[in-house]
Amino acid sequence: CSRDWSSDVALPISACFGLAACEHSGVFEPFREVSCFEAARVSLKDAIASAEGGDGRAIDADYRLDEEMGCLTGDPGVYDITLLAGGRISTVSVDARTRQVGPREASGAMNALFGGSPFEGSPVDMARMVPRLGIDISQAVELAEKDGGKAMVAWVEAKNGRAGYTVKLVERGRIRETWIDGERGT
Repeated sequence: CSRDWSSDVALPISACFGLAACEHSGVFEPFREVSCFEAARVSLKDAIASAEGGDGRAIDADYRLDEEMGCLTGDPGVYDITLLAGGRISTVSVDARTRQVGPREASGAMNALFGGSPFEGSPVDMARMVPRLGIDISQAVELAEKDGGKAMVAWVEAKNGRAGYTVKLVERGRIRETWIDGERGT
């Protein structure tokens, strides 16, 4: 199950309401954000590994660029990683340049507008699916990247009653979305 999105056309905010394409807050990627993401030294998989290094299992990982000219000024942005540990949900930010893990950084205007969380499925809903998953989010990212592209966003999501992961990838300025069956690893 894949979708291809052209990143050179950003959806107006009003277009997101009521469209399946805007289920997740990370769906709205302006061209500048995609360009900066492609230049980021730290991959989504590495950011997840850094975040999980303390304690917890990642259930949501999202690249974010808050500064308009961030990649030109040396600020490649952050990855916001939602972790499940000991029945608790927390979110940390991982610097896309240094892999340094810290408390969740304040969001920019777009994330503040949309609440910084998925439109469909809260972290609690994601956490409820974890026991059904046979693979973790890093393995899902690795499987998704086998067909090319660099993973930008990944989250736990159910499709047709099966628990899995939706992964958004960027390749040559274009966004492609795919779903990985988390129960089977396919």
